Amino acid sequence: MEKLKAGIIGLGLLGNQYLEFFRTRKDVEVVGVCDVRRSIAETAAAKYHIDAYSEVNELLKAHRPDLVVVATPDHLHLAPTLAAVEAGTPAIILEKPLATTLDEANMIFEKVEQSGAKLLINYANRAMPYDLATYYVLKNRLIGQPIYAESRLDDNISVPTRLWGERSREFAAGSSPAHFLLSHVVDLMHWYFAPAHVVDVFAISQERVLGFTPDLFDAFLIFDNGLKVRVKAEWIKHMDQIVEYYTCITGEQGSIIYNKRPGFGVQESWRANLSAPPPDSVLQEHHQHLGERGIDTRLAYHYRPVTTAYDASTVRASLEHIGPDQATGMMLVGPMLDAITEDTLTPSSWRDCGPLPTHWDGLRQVQVVQAILDSAYRNAPVAVKQ
Repeated sequence: MEKLKAGIIGLGLLGNQYLEFFRTRKDVEVVGVCDVRRSIAETAAAKYHIDAYSEVNELLKAHRPDLVVVATPDHLHLAPTLAAVEAGTPAIILEKPLATTLDEANMIFEKVEQSGAKLLINYANRAMPYDLATYYVLKNRLIGQPIYAESRLDDNISVPTRLWGERSREFAAGSSPAHFLLSHVVDLMHWYFAPAHVVDVFAISQERVLGFTPDLFDAFLIFDNGLKVRVKAEWIKHMDQIVEYYTCITGEQGSIIYNKRPGFGVQESWRANLSAPPPDSVLQEHHQHLGERGIDTRLAYHYRPVTTAYDASTVRASLEHIGPDQATGMMLVGPMLDAITEDTLTPSSWRDCGPLPTHWDGLRQVQVVQAILDSAYRNAPVAVKQ
């Protein structure tokens, strides 16, 4: 099989992860890397015996890669992405978000549509094992119709102040908790609940601690089917972890509780509580199907208290997992590479999970995040611009 010639733009934390990940793939050959810090590009190039560049167009002209990865900071996606599209690059993998302004998101979207290039966005959480389990439970209606959800994704204050070293203040100022964190959450909610989508937003924000970027956003998202979702993100927490991430989804016949990146005293865990489960034989089939996808769950039966006394009639079935999920930020990249080589958004490695995220998903996510920003600054509900 002929290898994809790949170029990587941006050699921060994520760019280097792509370099390492591509070494594990027999279908990809990295031919060049680019970073505005020439010395950083040269160090990586020497280590991997590839070419180094400080100008995107130099890399594109020298190698005409089949695939370009854009792993620059949030607010610096526009120029390298447009350069790759205009150079005729057939496939691009872009780190989320598509952009940090709606105008830039529309520019990228329109250029990609005109060119016919395949642009895939690494909303990495879609490929985490228990996000896949959540998707499966929802699509198979095991908790009935979803009616409410809440998701909290918070960062340690060290993220905006120290994550990128001396460039931390600059990069955080070009982003926000809405762009950096809620981009993940908004995309997941659209993926979980598709084809429903967000139409209205009411949000609040705070700017009292950092001064150069908002401290937090807290928002209600109203979907076109009546579903209501609360999403919250801050990056000013003084906590033991870098990230805390919690999601709960309530359906008419059960709930999903997901301690994804738990805080102090909480264990990593995922559970789907089913108030009206299918027969045991059918439930066992669901359990086996998740196992075939590499998702480790167990069937369990729990007493759900409704009074202070034990009542056998309140024992209900659950699918659950207790413990770490062994997830990485590159888990969606494998299926994306398969999508490029198989020329489909539903490659064999991504079966039954819907299409992989493209510029369409990216634009919709930016539209919602922009509505969150607008609502917070106006202190009023706003409609999502379509």
